[in-house]
Amino acid sequence: MTRRRSRRLAALLILVLGLTALGYAVWLTRSGNPGDGSLSSPAGSSAASAEPVPTRRCEPAVADGIPVQPGTAVPLPDAAASLGAAQALRGADRSRGDTFCRDRFGPSTWPDLDRNGCSTRQDVLVRQAQTVTTRRIASKGNTCEEAISGTWIDPYTGETLTFTNLKDSAQAQRLQIDHVVSLYNAWVSGASEWTDERRVIFANDLAAPELRAVAGAVNFAKDHAGAEAWQPGAAYQCDFARAYVEVKRRYDLTVTTRERTALISMLGTCPT
Repeated sequence: MTRRRSRRLAALLILVLGLTALGYAVWLTRSGNPGDGSLSSPAGSSAASAEPVPTRRCEPAVADGIPVQPGTAVPLPDAAASLGAAQALRGADRSRGDTFCRDRFGPSTWPDLDRNGCSTRQDVLVRQAQTVTTRRIASKGNTCEEAISGTWIDPYTGETLTFTNLKDSAQAQRLQIDHVVSLYNAWVSGASEWTDERRVIFANDLAAPELRAVAGAVNFAKDHAGAEAWQPGAAYQCDFARAYVEVKRRYDLTVTTRERTALISMLGTCPT
């Protein structure tokens, strides 16, 4: 084989490989790459938001001493009221996302703002449990009935979550507390202008429908995404949208055009 012919064959091979790679890239763009988050998660009906969230370091807001009354979850407004509230929410583009710091909502460990001896996490777990076994513990001079085992229903999937020992970190990691409106979404929707005290109250509000016990995998899939970028399955969208709108209304948080459209669409799934 001559040197010229060898060069021609090498050039042809490179061309074929390049075209093959290009075709594969086009296929991935159309079909969705399972590794890039563009496909729906089994836990939700839409892809996670591509909006980048900074991981800035900052001093945690101090949670001690904030006066909060014990919170009892208030029933959600009906679908018609929620629709009216969604339409009335203030619209605005998200802002100051580059300044977000999770610690401005308080320490990463759940505090006990209502002084009942239980952390916010424990309060949510006990009240949302279908069945629960608790153990009394002493905390700062109070007593708390801490959830040790039990069953929970994930409000975003309907899955029954059963745990035998929540003192086991591996089991505890699979049962997490979700902020219906994520802390990042709250920040870029107005909370960046709040005081630290108001942010800590928001992150631990037991009266608003903001805190829910969910499967760890679902919580990770939802992450910081807004309603336009992540929704639960169709059967759970009505409840999710009603809760989301109520949190935004109570705290006078803004919504983007896409966010409002998604909420109105999900409210359209509510029974009439």
